[in-house]
Amino acid sequence: MNDKEENYFCHIVIPSKNYQKSRIFFEKVFGWKVQEVPGTNTLDILPPSEKGPSAELNSEEDVIVPSINALDIDAKLKLIAEFGGKILKEKTPIGEDAEYGHFALFEDPQGNKMCLYSKK
Repeated sequence: MNDKEENYFCHIVIPSKNYQKSRIFFEKVFGWKVQEVPGTNTLDILPPSEKGPSAELNSEEDVIVPSINALDIDAKLKLIAEFGGKILKEKTPIGEDAEYGHFALFEDPQGNKMCLYSKK
């Protein structure tokens, strides 16, 4: 395992029930570009710098969900279950034919909802 290639926070899901209001807020307050992602029902938030994790607006979430980069989502899900976590959603493709990678949702033993992300 190469810790530089995995096990870091790489993405943040921000709940939004009104994409237009959220888009205006983040664009005007922070200067971020907010754009639709083809093949999904989310909007990407693109900060003007390369610093920090990427983010998205998502109407299906009610809480902020941090994403952790994983080289092998299935292996991580096994470890999560083994050490007291709960699998909420198995490995799932993002976009048509997984063109944006895969994700899985889980809760840690304290009930915090998080996501695993992999380009493969």
